[in-house]
Amino acid sequence: MSTPIRSRVLLSLAIMRELHNKVNHYRAMINRNIKQYTEYKEKIHKITPEKIADVDKEIEVLKVIDSRLNNVSMFLESIILRFETLVLAGNSVVAALAVKDIVKILRQYMKGVPPVLVVLVDKLDEVSKSLMQELKVNYDVKAIVSQSSSEVSKIIDEAKKVAGLT
Repeated sequence: MSTPIRSRVLLSLAIMRELHNKVNHYRAMINRNIKQYTEYKEKIHKITPEKIADVDKEIEVLKVIDSRLNNVSMFLESIILRFETLVLAGNSVVAALAVKDIVKILRQYMKGVPPVLVVLVDKLDEVSKSLMQELKVNYDVKAIVSQSSSEVSKIIDEAKKVAGLT
């Protein structure tokens, strides 16, 4: 196993952990805002009933974002666990191939989320691209992909099922 590949795989794992922590942080903020809007709505419902519809819309938007972030959080939690297992088993090449697919899935499900989370996905994408370049230099990528693609897709499909992203 090439050390640059392993170090980049570990870097991608660290970025995924940071992303997971940020997603959970933003979920907590959103839930706090939902609670505050709900309390506000209860206070003003008799004074200014015309504002209730606006507050309800805001609460619904926040709930949709929270639901998305919850799914992403569960996906990341599941992927991180499997990713750590691959790294500990010394199968960093399969983990490196998985990063590319993970980035695609995260981009798909992270629309409408705070931009700081998208920045972390962009960082993960950069690491993914450098991993693919490193694999092309050191290995026969087509042979690796054909051998590992079923394992990678199984890992990702299982994580998507756990997160409810299928």
